[in-house]
Amino acid sequence: MVEGYCDERFVDAKRIFEESISSGFELGCAITLEVDGEVIMDLWGGHTNLERTEKWKEDTIVNVFSSTKGLAAICLLQLVEKGLVDLDEPVAKYWPEFAASGKESIPVRYLLCHKSGLCGIREPLESGAFTDWNLICLELAKQEPFWEPGTAHGYHAITYGHLVGEVVRRVSGKTIGQYFDDELAKPLGLDFWIGLPEDKFSRVADLHPNKPVLLQRLLMPILLKLPKFLLPNSLQLLFDFTDPEKPSGAAFNNPKNSLDSSDMEANSKRWRKAEIPAANGHGTARSLAKIYGALATGGSKDGVHVLTPETIELARQTESDGKDLVLAQMHTRFGLGFMLGTEDVSMGPNKNSMGHGGAGGSLGFADPDNKISLGFTMNQMHAGITAWKTATDVADSVYKTLSIKT
Repeated sequence: MVEGYCDERFVDAKRIFEESISSGFELGCAITLEVDGEVIMDLWGGHTNLERTEKWKEDTIVNVFSSTKGLAAICLLQLVEKGLVDLDEPVAKYWPEFAASGKESIPVRYLLCHKSGLCGIREPLESGAFTDWNLICLELAKQEPFWEPGTAHGYHAITYGHLVGEVVRRVSGKTIGQYFDDELAKPLGLDFWIGLPEDKFSRVADLHPNKPVLLQRLLMPILLKLPKFLLPNSLQLLFDFTDPEKPSGAAFNNPKNSLDSSDMEANSKRWRKAEIPAANGHGTARSLAKIYGALATGGSKDGVHVLTPETIELARQTESDGKDLVLAQMHTRFGLGFMLGTEDVSMGPNKNSMGHGGAGGSLGFADPDNKISLGFTMNQMHAGITAWKTATDVADSVYKTLSIKT
């Protein structure tokens, strides 16, 4: 059922990965871990379709949703290293139209740590609008923030990528997908794209939604007819996710997204081809582990520069910490474009690791303290705290075998 390589020291970790598939928790998935630049685990298994007739292959690629955000951050941080972007200069210095509606003093730094208040679009959007780069950037440039920038943070689920990506485009002259491909993917030999070429479509595994999410979608029309005060707090929060006037609703539900596997937006041709650097990177676990492996071991890999050690340390310092205005007051912590661990969000056993997880369960992280990196991809979407279970359980086992104290 499971294929690939695993160092014999980590048989317990391999067993956890195998059981995640045999138990039915995962449909198909892949995981790669590097320790001090060496691959100690590179496994894949399961299936790419619900009928379980198509096996997950070594070169299967999949949409990793927000695990793309860390890679987008690296692109902008490279421009910071080159002296072309200053984190504390106003965004409007590089993107003049952004100064509208009182945003003239928002620094670039706020875009990377979810403090800009531009977590979503206020104007109603048509289905598929996030594939229209110019439209989204126009809307972001003209609208007011949802809160006073810098005073709080809230997860910029999709808009993060357009905000970061437009600065990259204005400064480098390349779209962020082009920049990533030229400066990182090709030099490192990554099987990863932000904006997937059509000739790679045959290798993509469709994503399959989580059943509880589908049930929630069926119940929502009924719940919306009830007075809000009759519902428990947990269900009241669902209303915020449906209201584009609220930060969470703007971030996740404008435009409305289909959750049916038959027409799930993330499985569409237009989604795959577009550049949505917060949410539609497509690639392999091996590629995530490799680029994070560079960050875990000083900033370069196979002679290719990614970031300097100084930039890596800067990027994993806490910029935002506390209750997230978008994610239902969940405790989140961010550096410069990277998620950092909290009791609600795991970036592996070491709380000082840096990385990013994606909706449903994908994960990539670097632990520079212990020179460990991980990449995990899957096609069965999971909800809540179970989303990253496979990746984090395997990581926990690896750390235990290595006798690493965290």
